[in-house]
Amino acid sequence: MSRLALAAASVFGVLLLALAAVGAASQIRLDRHVDLLADKENALVDLAARRSDAAAVNGPLAVTSWARAAGMVPAPDAADVIAVAPGLPPIDPPILPTPALEVRTVWR
Repeated sequence: MSRLALAAASVFGVLLLALAAVGAASQIRLDRHVDLLADKENALVDLAARRSDAAAVNGPLAVTSWARAAGMVPAPDAADVIAVAPGLPPIDPPILPTPALEVRTVWR
């Protein structure tokens, strides 16, 4: 065997080992990617279940049933508004402390 053939065979062997190492690393990363996608799918399913559980506590239907249980009535029409607040509007609204939340109501 000539020196050139020996050098070519050694270069081929080194490149073959490098290609095998790159392939093994790629396969490890592919397996990790598949695991991450499965974890993401499980997390999305868990999130949907938790959102469903949270909606039972503070969702619109839960708030509606709580309001009805507390004696509140819906007021979509003017007739219902009269039933909800039949009294006259206050003449002098109370003076609130400086950092306060104020809700204004239109009296009709």
